[in-house]
Amino acid sequence: MRVIKLSLKFPPGEQFNLTFQVKKAALSVLLNLAEGSSRKSVRERTRFFEVSRSSAVEIDSAFDAAFDLRYVSIEDLNEAGHLLVSVFRMLSNMIKPGNDTDKDEEND
Repeated sequence: MRVIKLSLKFPPGEQFNLTFQVKKAALSVLLNLAEGSSRKSVRERTRFFEVSRSSAVEIDSAFDAAFDLRYVSIEDLNEAGHLLVSVFRMLSNMIKPGNDTDKDEEND
């Protein structure tokens, strides 16, 4: 949730635009990860993890835009970037074919 704290540096005029979008996407990462983890089907679980990963990419793009608009410093951009790369890698590892122990569901 560190990216939400970083998004609070955006100007007040962005509260209902870019700041809201970052908060929404950050929550989506967390909630889709949680919901996907509860699914029995490999296909369903993978789909939720993919949505979670896409939300991480959305946050990254929002911070690129925020930097271009001079809402955040290069240090803030780098911090968000490092966090998001870590999350992206973790989710990608969870999505990798053959990375699931439910071999009985391969034909889902």
